[in-house]
Amino acid sequence: MKPFALAGLLQLTERRAEGLSRTVKLAHGVWLRARGRQVQLASLRDAHVTGLAGRLRGGVAAGHLQEMNRLQRAQAAEMHAAQSAIDAAHAAWQARLAEWLQVEQRLKALRLLQQRHLAQVAIQQKRIEQHQHDELVELAHRRDVGRWGR
Repeated sequence: MKPFALAGLLQLTERRAEGLSRTVKLAHGVWLRARGRQVQLASLRDAHVTGLAGRLRGGVAAGHLQEMNRLQRAQAAEMHAAQSAIDAAHAAWQARLAEWLQVEQRLKALRLLQQRHLAQVAIQQKRIEQHQHDELVELAHRRDVGRWGR
């Protein structure tokens, strides 16, 4: 019987799928951490805004107000950078996921081919066994006819 011709490719594809699975999980973790950072920044911003509102009621010097305004702009820039990081991490995750899904489809196809090959080998083996059995029965029948025919 011929061995499965694509066995090497199947094994290589399995290893590639495993490696890509790890990169998908890693990229997803990066995306989740980026989202966590954005939530953290939003909490800090909200706390700053609440504190600022309380101070403004009592009156604030112009220099202090400018400093607070500068901090708010810096926080807004940081929030924007956090959103950009989330977007980039999400795009990377989706790209890795798409690549992994493609390799998984290839792997399924190769496994299906392997199953078909094994089924065909099993059928061939059964045919050989049946043929051998038929030959033995024929031989035994001839011997019996030869013994009784004399």
